[in-house]
Amino acid sequence: MKFNPDDRNRQVFNVDACTLCGECFHQCPELHLPLDIARQEIEALINGRKSRYVLSHCTTCFSCNYFCPYDCKPYQLILERWNELYLKRGAPYIYRFVCPTMDRNIWQLLDLFLPGPEKEWINAWRSRKPKGDVLLIGNYVHLLPFVVGGSRLLDYFTPLVLLDHWECGAYLYQGGYLDVVKKIAEKCRDEFNTWDVKNVVPLLDAVHCMITDVHPNEMNIKHDVNAINFHQWLLDKIDSKEIPLTRQLNMSVTVHDNCYSKAGGGQYWDPPREILKRTGCNIIEMDHIREKALCCGFGAGASWDRPIHILFDIMDVAGKKIKEAEATGADALVSYCGGCLYLLWTARELFGSKIDIYHIVEIQRMAMDEEIDYPDSHVRRAWDLIAIITYLMILSLFGRNFMIKEISLDQSPVEQRNFPSVRLIRRLLSVPLIQFVYKKIFKIMVKLLKSKKRVVRGAG
Repeated sequence: MKFNPDDRNRQVFNVDACTLCGECFHQCPELHLPLDIARQEIEALINGRKSRYVLSHCTTCFSCNYFCPYDCKPYQLILERWNELYLKRGAPYIYRFVCPTMDRNIWQLLDLFLPGPEKEWINAWRSRKPKGDVLLIGNYVHLLPFVVGGSRLLDYFTPLVLLDHWECGAYLYQGGYLDVVKKIAEKCRDEFNTWDVKNVVPLLDAVHCMITDVHPNEMNIKHDVNAINFHQWLLDKIDSKEIPLTRQLNMSVTVHDNCYSKAGGGQYWDPPREILKRTGCNIIEMDHIREKALCCGFGAGASWDRPIHILFDIMDVAGKKIKEAEATGADALVSYCGGCLYLLWTARELFGSKIDIYHIVEIQRMAMDEEIDYPDSHVRRAWDLIAIITYLMILSLFGRNFMIKEISLDQSPVEQRNFPSVRLIRRLLSVPLIQFVYKKIFKIMVKLLKSKKRVVRGAG
């Protein structure tokens, strides 16, 4: 596939409109930089000088775009600077975890632990030919197929799992891998063009945002497919009575707004909340919601200086999100993003939280009177993923940074192997005493090895 990185729009950030007011980083819910430091940071980023805080503390949450009074899009400036860093130093070894075309990725390793029904669902979603209305399951719901597998909701679609679509580049985009995202956008366009389908319905808002906004406006890649937001689709079906709700859940829930929900002018915030209300849930909001929502933790891995800190920064931020949810007193935390869900569940298990965590599809399914294996499937999967992350963390101590060279599984097939070390780690983590000790040690390591110390706060 011919690829010219210069084809993408490198001027998304409007430098001419920027007054260096610093409000973007001053009002950021993660950074809260004093105004004088915020002004220094935006000026340094514009001029390509070393950033003291933003490039090493940002959780890539999109909020700065909301708080810019002149719509300059400072978030895209951060991404450009990270893209430059990637071209100089590569990606850290532990990022192989989320590269489906590389050996020892999370999907390859998780296959070791998938029970029979989950493998059957995934194999079916991988092998179907696109037709009718396509539901893009997504790479991260692929990790938790029980969330949607077996549901009557799938009867409306042809569900597909396309690992080497990389969520249309969504999670790489957040890390600033913009030139790679351009290649992924081209691959998606070429494959979409071969499909004889009516609509494409991504289960993730992030993928909807990539198809409808980032690809055409930043990557100069336009798609002919009609992309429909899943939560709006579901809300319409509920309101038209086509999907009846036979059970009111009478639960109190708090809602996690994922980072991509801040894109698209706020269009992604209300439909999930309306769905929850229809199912009989009482929403108790956290202190940080919508444009001020805190990251689930995943984005903390984008702003790294030394690879040793990445995992612990991610889990430290995830732990803070769990605590904020617990503080509401709600029965459950609800995520409408599969990527956030697996990370929040991992943090729940490692930090010993008792709050229930659901995907919004699980809430919908319970209101449809469908049975779900909750919480057993989530707990089991969280420890599967903890075992895999532990294995990759050990390897990363000796691994080197790398460049993402292949984006297609056709060009870079990943073979299934036995991985006895991963199996051994998982067996050990099935022992309650070892789990208990592991959690104690992990919490200590988070305190010692997190790198995102709080910046001095206060008025500028």
